[in-house]
Amino acid sequence: MSLRQTLRFAVATSRLGAVARWQPARVRRMQQRRLGRLLRFAARHSPFYREKYRGFDLARADFARLPTTTKQEMAEHFPQVVTDPRITREGIECFLSNTHNLGHWFLGRYGVSRTSGSQGQPLMIVQDRHSLELLFAVMSARATTQRPTPFEGWRRLRSPKRVAIVATQRGFYPSGAAFEFMSELVGPFVRVERLASQQPDLFQRLNDFQPHVLVSYASVLDALAWRSDLLRLTHLRQIASSSEQLTPRARERIQASFGVPVVDHYATGECLFLSDGCPTHGGAHINVDWAIVEVVDRHYRPVPPGELGDKVLVTNLANRVQPFIRYEVDDRLALATGPCTCGSHLPRIERIEGRSGDVFWTRDAHGDRMLSGVLFHTAADAIPDIREWQAVHAERNHIELSLQLSCAASQSAADARTRLIAKLRELGLPREVTINVRIVRFLASDPVTGKRRRMINRVGPPDRWDATNDVCNVHSSTELIARRA
Repeated sequence: MSLRQTLRFAVATSRLGAVARWQPARVRRMQQRRLGRLLRFAARHSPFYREKYRGFDLARADFARLPTTTKQEMAEHFPQVVTDPRITREGIECFLSNTHNLGHWFLGRYGVSRTSGSQGQPLMIVQDRHSLELLFAVMSARATTQRPTPFEGWRRLRSPKRVAIVATQRGFYPSGAAFEFMSELVGPFVRVERLASQQPDLFQRLNDFQPHVLVSYASVLDALAWRSDLLRLTHLRQIASSSEQLTPRARERIQASFGVPVVDHYATGECLFLSDGCPTHGGAHINVDWAIVEVVDRHYRPVPPGELGDKVLVTNLANRVQPFIRYEVDDRLALATGPCTCGSHLPRIERIEGRSGDVFWTRDAHGDRMLSGVLFHTAADAIPDIREWQAVHAERNHIELSLQLSCAASQSAADARTRLIAKLRELGLPREVTINVRIVRFLASDPVTGKRRRMINRVGPPDRWDATNDVCNVHSSTELIARRA
């Protein structure tokens, strides 16, 4: 990257940092201008959106009334969705089949990746250089405790910020593929060290590199915090968690071990710059100048701040080569009800309860019953000796629960089992449901993405469940917990 490019990146970063402190009405006007341009471009250049928006006057239509898009639609109609006719499914599949293409541009201009398919059908994702530059500029501007200035480029040329990214392995999953381009797009502004969580000299490499920022999955950060006595990171100023849900307890452990702020980023592979973690209150500020997040219930009605939705609709305002507009993501979020004292005026995601698909459907004499991850989170958090957990819905009325205990556990494994089961029953786990609890040294992560899933459903919803008409006798564990609070 040339001096001119580095300074341009520094100016862009400073500008993005300033936008976060604009009044919300001004940011919304910018958002709406970009939305209008995206809708017109998609309808003109994407056969998929041209057909989807047929009959709509996009200049006057209520955005909330436009049809949503799903992952299945985007995957099935991939050739019609993309706006560059040179992009073909076969071409990308061939490109992705060769790991030597990591860090190289498809057709000389596009970064490509694919989702893991852990939540259903895999999807190929295409981004241009602008989208990836925006990702790193937003991170530099907003995912930090220090406010960037236009002179940052000069200072960084002399002393670049050192960022250590600890993943499980390289791959074409969205975040991993994107970070392959970071050094090229950011240049001297940031010095990046990519490490693998399983490499035997990880602690020594971190000590030698002396990062200012450490980025990894929540589970990896928690493991590093557990052995923080082996690390001497005297220059560390911030830790960033991404891709996995960071529990409040894990956040406290990591922050206490390293003594620096921990920010928790929330994003999707389809919009990697969706939000940046708040170092003051937790949660994450939505980058609404470049993305739109609609928190809705199962009937697609808006959910007010403070209440959990059933899913979110994501619109990526930067990606024109593969537009994602009102794209359905089965995550359960709640927006904050008030302003944040960190100085950012961007709306904040207060909490994330995981995917709406991460629920277990059991059955009793009265019908089918839904158990959400909140029940397991609450029960595990009530027992200090439990470090991590993973629940597997093995049969309709049987759950396998694995526990990783703290190295300083004050009670026996048998006591931890007994207390956890008692707490689950207290919070509403039906008597008909059997649960097998086992103690493990470590919990396994996905071998491809490295992410750890706490809720693994091998059974699925009831055959005749109808979410629209609510025909099942559903007892939300969230409600059960609230009634007992």
